[in-house]
Amino acid sequence: MRFPMESYQLQEVIGEHFPQLRPAQQRALALWVYGTILAKSACQNAVIVALSALAGWDTLRQYLRELFYDGSDKAAPCRTEIDVGLCFAPLLRWLLSWWQSQELALAIDATAHGDQVVALVVSVLYRGSAIPVAWHVLPANKKGAWVPKIIGLLESLHPAVGSKKQVLVLADRGLWSPRLWAKIRDLGWHPMIRVQLDVTFAPAGQQRQAARQLVPGPGHGWVGRGVAFKDRKVRRAGTLIVVWAQGQQEPWVVLTDLPPKRVGVCWYGLRIWIELGFRALKGVGWQWQRTRRTEPSRVSRYWLVLAVATLWVMATGTRVEDARELGIEPSRLRTPPSPPTYQRQRQVSVFCLGLSYCLWQFMRGWIWRRLWLAPEPWPRPLADLQLVYHVPT
Repeated sequence: MRFPMESYQLQEVIGEHFPQLRPAQQRALALWVYGTILAKSACQNAVIVALSALAGWDTLRQYLRELFYDGSDKAAPCRTEIDVGLCFAPLLRWLLSWWQSQELALAIDATAHGDQVVALVVSVLYRGSAIPVAWHVLPANKKGAWVPKIIGLLESLHPAVGSKKQVLVLADRGLWSPRLWAKIRDLGWHPMIRVQLDVTFAPAGQQRQAARQLVPGPGHGWVGRGVAFKDRKVRRAGTLIVVWAQGQQEPWVVLTDLPPKRVGVCWYGLRIWIELGFRALKGVGWQWQRTRRTEPSRVSRYWLVLAVATLWVMATGTRVEDARELGIEPSRLRTPPSPPTYQRQRQVSVFCLGLSYCLWQFMRGWIWRRLWLAPEPWPRPLADLQLVYHVPT
């Protein structure tokens, strides 16, 4: 089977960043990514249709399926299979090789495929979306502790991040855990975790009170050091952020270890981007919700295709968006703009821009190799927010 030129170009890049994969695995992964972008879907049948000019249906089907099988399940049983956990650090290193900032925001969340499987995902938040860099797939609707799995994902990513970067780890209140908080700090990163609205907090030098009482109503925010939680066993010293924006029914209550003057009161708003990243993996982009693949180990390998395709498309979209901001053709922009360009109100997402231009490149028979990721500055406080910083007396 003769692969298209663009697939060989992708294979070269994949081989550079995933040297632990065998050449056959690199070729198969490159073909999957190429077919996923071409089909605008990672569903197996859609990818086969997009690649149907290369070989017959059965040949393509068997070749593509082999990438996700355990070694014992392959047509020629062997001991060779992809260990996805060993791909997380290389994947993040690849992303960071394009990264144009010393700030990195990670988010933790879960997404489900119906009632079949659930994926615990760590993603890099980027330009209104998210790029998955580590995940663990579990059967859905079964009891089990998530926190140890999440901690394992963070530990696997840590070797890829240098000590010079400021790393935020954001999570919603459903994932609050003292163990997760401690592990994030042990890694040298900064937790920013939303906690329950009824949490109590003792500001430094003051009596304990309900966190929501620290703001009088919408349009107000409060930031200060103190001790969260009433129970001695789970108490945590840190900085509490309470933000009640206009139009919201209730405030955000977020706990972090950053000093009050160093933390952005609206940084937690970045977390919503992981939800938009899941949309790119599903209806907007790769149609994960339509796949019939439900065995957790195979789904986990399948997610490697989703992650690599998303990374490539987002980097391509970045080059296009930056060029448009400068008013030039994307093909003429060869290096990241300095200073970076930032577009606050997007008519088209970076993901959709990148997908469109990847398809255009495939039609021309070549792909861009000069790519980058230039994140936007983290959000500043809302202009209409009356903010109070607690200073102990």
